[in-house]
Amino acid sequence: MKVYHRTYHAKEILVEGFRDATGYYLTTNLYTGVWFSNRPLDINEGADGDTLLTIDIPESALTYYEWVEEGKPYREFLIPASLANQYGPPTIVECDEDGESSDDIGRMRSRSDRRGRG
Repeated sequence: MKVYHRTYHAKEILVEGFRDATGYYLTTNLYTGVWFSNRPLDINEGADGDTLLTIDIPESALTYYEWVEEGKPYREFLIPASLANQYGPPTIVECDEDGESSDDIGRMRSRSDRRGRG
């Protein structure tokens, strides 16, 4: 399944991989992982960032990490970074006019791949 992650840290993710974040996420418990959705989200849906990344992860690997919320027109997953990184590196879907161009970020990924961090 193709999943999406919007971020301000695309360059770092392409070089170093995804990193876990920890938060309460409108609950009383702490949770750790990286947020993904089954379609591109924007700021109105809680996804903030100037670059949209995508990776393909088998749906069977995602099911356990799904956050089900009745009435949402999309699916969300809080995936451990270690799992997401198994299926990377991500592909850039879009950048806004203030972000790095996809060519610039692609060159950073090539350097990372040559060092064996892809």
